[in-house]
Amino acid sequence: MEEEITAKEAGQVKNLLKENLKLNQEIYEMVKGIKSFLFWQRIWGVIKIIIIVAPIIISIIYLPPLLKQIKEQYQSLLGVGQSNLQLDNLLNNEGLDVKSLLNYYKSGEIK
Repeated sequence: MEEEITAKEAGQVKNLLKENLKLNQEIYEMVKGIKSFLFWQRIWGVIKIIIIVAPIIISIIYLPPLLKQIKEQYQSLLGVGQSNLQLDNLLNNEGLDVKSLLNYYKSGEIK
């Protein structure tokens, strides 16, 4: 009958199976390498995000008080805060003197 496998065909099938097994092992090794590569890509991606986001968060926490101190020192050097306080005192008084306001803007101080 034709369905019977001859020894020659059995040898060919056996060789094909061996070749198939060899190719599958090579593919398996490549897949392991790809998985390892993807793992490290994920790790480096997280590290990159941390490198970008961490300084932003730290600056949001620590910079406002530092900037406030620098602003206060700068204003004290220039005397900006004193003239604003004088203007606030003038505006908060009940009797507002227009002449003193005009003098304030001309000379920078209240007379």
